Amino acid sequence: MAPYWNADRRRWVDVIGSRITERLKLLDKMSQSELARRVGLTQGTIAQLISGRSRSSSHLHKIARELKTTPAYLTGETDDPSSDAPDISDIDSETRELIELFSAMSPSDRGALMHVARSMGSPLPAKPTVHSPNLAYAGPPRTK
Repeated sequence: MAPYWNADRRRWVDVIGSRITERLKLLDKMSQSELARRVGLTQGTIAQLISGRSRSSSHLHKIARELKTTPAYLTGETDDPSSDAPDISDIDSETRELIELFSAMSPSDRGALMHVARSMGSPLPAKPTVHSPNLAYAGPPRTK
């Protein structure tokens, strides 16, 4: 959607910028800096989107997710902020980054990482192994 004239402020307003500002206020007054940190951008980049100096971003989908809406809403393609918005639980940025990195991996790398994660998240194995931190390694099994 093109910029529109705001008679009250006597200036052109970019739809993306006004909608980002609106969503920031709705979400417990999240700051531009906090939004930027969560999506891996600088505060200046967010400010450029809000002011209209920048009209798009390859990170718009991440911005929309953090603002609990959709890219279509931010760009003015729809007026419903929750239409098709992903249901994202409140997870910390480190967990979110881990999910994004995992999603970008090849299937074989995902399988390998899942194997490692499962082994780290399970209790100690019943049999002692070289990798069991709480068990002393007694050397290779003895044969008779």
